Amino acid sequence: MVRTKMVEDYRAEEGTTAEIDVIEGRLTAGENSIIKAKSADKVTVNGTVEFEGDCEVASSLTARNIEGEEKGRIRIRGDLIVEDSIELEKARLTVEGELRAQSVDIGNSLKVMKNIQCESVEIGGSLEVDGDSDVDKIEVGGSVSLKGNLKGESVDVGGTFEVNGSTEIDSLNVGGTARVGGGVIKDIDVGGTFETTGKLSFEKIDVGGTTRLGAGAEGGSIDVGGTLDADGSFEFQDIDVGGVVRMKGPAKGKRVEVGGELKVDDGLAIEGEIEVGGAVKVGGELKAGKVEVGGELGVDGALTVEREIEVGGAVRAGRELKAGKVEVGGCLKAQVCFADEVEVGGSVETERGTKARRFEIGEDGSVEGPIVAQHVEINDDAEVEDIYADSLEMGDDVTARNIYARDASLGSDCRVTGELLYTDKIELGEDVRLQSQPKKVNELPKPPI
Repeated sequence: MVRTKMVEDYRAEEGTTAEIDVIEGRLTAGENSIIKAKSADKVTVNGTVEFEGDCEVASSLTARNIEGEEKGRIRIRGDLIVEDSIELEKARLTVEGELRAQSVDIGNSLKVMKNIQCESVEIGGSLEVDGDSDVDKIEVGGSVSLKGNLKGESVDVGGTFEVNGSTEIDSLNVGGTARVGGGVIKDIDVGGTFETTGKLSFEKIDVGGTTRLGAGAEGGSIDVGGTLDADGSFEFQDIDVGGVVRMKGPAKGKRVEVGGELKVDDGLAIEGEIEVGGAVKVGGELKAGKVEVGGELGVDGALTVEREIEVGGAVRAGRELKAGKVEVGGCLKAQVCFADEVEVGGSVETERGTKARRFEIGEDGSVEGPIVAQHVEINDDAEVEDIYADSLEMGDDVTARNIYARDASLGSDCRVTGELLYTDKIELGEDVRLQSQPKKVNELPKPPI
């Protein structure tokens, strides 16, 4: 065993153990050498330490620089404090204490068992930190696992990225999977899966596969190729998802575009447009500027849309439906419907009725509940109940219960099972069947809504 207290330069030969306090110049650690502190609790090298393969420092180490070109496993059994840089081309470095340096560049892997503090860390393989990480720039080719909190500016990882604590960075770019505990990440770009377990604030999320957000997430735009799951309350600007969106809610945003299905367990409020290729299911109340759905739209609470509802299938609202224009290919069902225009191809089912400026039901359609509108158009072979209208146009083979209109035109083979009252004009087609003769009155009965 070689003991030295203070020398200019020193070389620990291959397979030897050296006890050192201070090296003023350069320390070279040969293959399988062990460096120990002689009298203090650390080894101090005021110059550069060079590792030539597998090496161990059996205490803390302080140096100006660390370098090495050879493969090997380097273990520091304490803290590693480096004034400038660490450059190990092919080695694996393990630090049992904390690591502090200006920059770290390691070709293989780095494991730090306590905290790490650096301006930049570049690792070819994997990075693992058991404590907190204060690193401005992280660039790793393989995987990153951080058990504590992360604070910095940018992270670029080719494989997987995981932070158990909170993350505060400007940008995150991951080729595979990324999981964080929450925090603040301004710009997120992940090729595979992105997941948070805590509250996350963000400006932009761009994920190729699946995104899972913890409760309380809030931020800007979200672009996901596959599936988006949001747990708890959720605030955003824009959502663009190719597959399925599931939100526990309540959720609030400006725009939603989904290629597949949208499901919200609680309420949903969207300032602008909701555009969904498949089905929409909202467990609470839905408010939006415009809604366009290719499949079915189901809302357990009230449905309020400022401009237009356009649905290819069915619309079902558990409470009141209120919109500028309603265009439905299939069935419309609500407690009551208020709109400027209502156009339904299949059927309308309401408890209290439908009130609009213009109302139209398609051929072979049916309406349960009163219709109250300035202009009502009932197409061929439809069945309706009570109609309150300024102007009524009925096609052929239409069945109605009661008609109260200023002007009414009934096609051939129509049937009215109740009364027909009008104030101005009535036109009847051939073979119209009436329960009682049409009656011209000065004033029509008051509509129920």
